[in-house]
Amino acid sequence: MKYNDEEKILKSIMCNINLFDSFSSVYLFGSILQSSKKPHDIDILLIYSVYSEQVTKSANNILSILNKESELPIDLTVLSVSEEKEIKFIEKQNLNYLKIK
Repeated sequence: MKYNDEEKILKSIMCNINLFDSFSSVYLFGSILQSSKKPHDIDILLIYSVYSEQVTKSANNILSILNKESELPIDLTVLSVSEEKEIKFIEKQNLNYLKIK
């Protein structure tokens, strides 16, 4: 099941890649990437350089579209570049992530 879920969400993201234009980096992480676990959601990290209303609008659009195309709920984490560096979110994933953008 893991491979199909991961493949499906990656295909959906790539088909809608323009939705991610407001973000400097995008990562897929969490249980969807772990073959030993059945995923209960799809975790996506969105990192932006400069906050604007467009960041919020884009995140809401991503959530809306991906929720329609996925059987699993979408869990977005949205951080600024400086917030990510401060809390070391990516580093804490212990290489269990996939950089999409």
